[in-house]
Amino acid sequence: MPLPLPKPDVTVLRKCGVCHCEIDSYSIKLDNLLLVARDEIWCPDCQATCPEVREVAGKKAAVEKETTSYPPNLALELTPPPNSHASGNRPPG
Repeated sequence: MPLPLPKPDVTVLRKCGVCHCEIDSYSIKLDNLLLVARDEIWCPDCQATCPEVREVAGKKAAVEKETTSYPPNLALELTPPPNSHASGNRPPG
């Protein structure tokens, strides 16, 4: 069975590059997606013209979902195993 095609449109969030508040959003075809911006945008929170940051809506939630699916880190063993030469003692010989 073939995989379903992704949605043709994505929602892009326009955020302030200083305080990261969401200023605007718009939908665009995936083929026309451009997240790199050199534009500046008026931020009502900063009360200034700031660099614009564009981000796909839902990105933060997707990253959090993926990182919570990772297996837990195992604690490192702080003491060397027996018969280890890590203490600097050399075996007789």
